[in-house]
This record gives sequence, C-alpha cells and structure tokens, in this order.
Amino acid sequence: MKKVLVIQEDIIILKILERLTTLNGFDCKAIRSLDALNIEDQQTNFDFIITDILFEGIAPLQFVAQVQEVLLHKNLLIVTNMGQDKIKQEIFSLRGITGFYAVPIDLDEIEAIIQAY
Repeated sequence: MKKVLVIQEDIIILKILERLTTLNGFDCKAIRSLDALNIEDQQTNFDFIITDILFEGIAPLQFVAQVQEVLLHKNLLIVTNMGQDKIKQEIFSLRGITGFYAVPIDLDEIEAIIQAY
C-alpha cells in the first residue's frame, strides 16, 4: 500500500488532508509535529509527505531541509498558511519539492497529484 505522512499543526487542515489521502488509497499517518514521529516512521519510505512549513522555533527553509534529511520520501508537498511569493520561490529553489499550496488550498489539485502517482 502507498504511504503518506501528513505534518500539519492546524487540526482542520490535518484532518482534511488525512481524509483526502485515505480516500485515495493511501495508508496515512497524520501528525501535528515532527516530535510525534517514531523510529519506524523514520525508516519508512513515504510515497508522499504533505507538510506545513510554519512551526514554532524553526525557520521554514530549515524545516524543509530537516524533513528532507531525516525522512525517506519520493514526493514532498507543502500546504501552508504562508503564501508569500518570496517564500514560495525560496522553497522551490530547494531540490525535491513536488508542489507548494497556500491556504485556502485547492483540494482538487492536490488530489490530482496524488492520484497521478
């Protein structure tokens, strides 16, 4: 089964993304911060990681770099309340970013990406 990890502090967005991925046949682990990961999660190669970039105590680019370094994954989607063009450009300048979506999000677009996989 395809695996997805959703990391999102906003509980409403977390639950929406969890439901969307589950309905599309993914085994979904939904957490509110990296602190909730266990050793098994760190050894899992996720098909998708869908994450916010706004977490207390860590800069957005630093958070993305940490996720890319610590977690095995094939695709990384950013879903965030931080939709400034500058941040989006900085995120896309990093390698391995599949998509960037600012709230309010277009669930149809996200669904199309995960279904295409």
